[in-house]
Amino acid sequence: MLAPEHPLVDAVTVPERRAAVDDYRARTARQDVVARKVDKEKTGEFTGGHAVNPATGAPIPIWIADYVLMEYGTGAIMAVPGHDERDFEFAQKFALPIVRVVAGEGEDAAAPLAAAHTAHEGGRVVNSGALDGMTPNEAKRAVVASL
Repeated sequence: MLAPEHPLVDAVTVPERRAAVDDYRARTARQDVVARKVDKEKTGEFTGGHAVNPATGAPIPIWIADYVLMEYGTGAIMAVPGHDERDFEFAQKFALPIVRVVAGEGEDAAAPLAAAHTAHEGGRVVNSGALDGMTPNEAKRAVVASL
């Protein structure tokens, strides 16, 4: 997920999505950063482009969204709707997959989530390829080591 003003938006937007993406970027540019930070309904636009999930090799649709800000970090996030409330709201609104990547003892890794699951204590990584079974901290270290 990218901030609408991120410099990579042009490169990842496919021609068929260009008009919708440009329109969304223009509308978002008229909002100030404070208005975009306010807890409100999430908005966004699909670029038509895809990234590759480094853990599973699966394609990930690249969206632009008003709640992703260039002023915070890099203006690009790996949205994890199963474990972040804002990403969960966005995924629900746009009918995007919500994949659980951390499950507690006895939890079904395939069970649908009714809300973002943000508590990870005692959990194990699931639905994440070679990282499955690791604690979240072990998985983080493994990902960093693989870079």
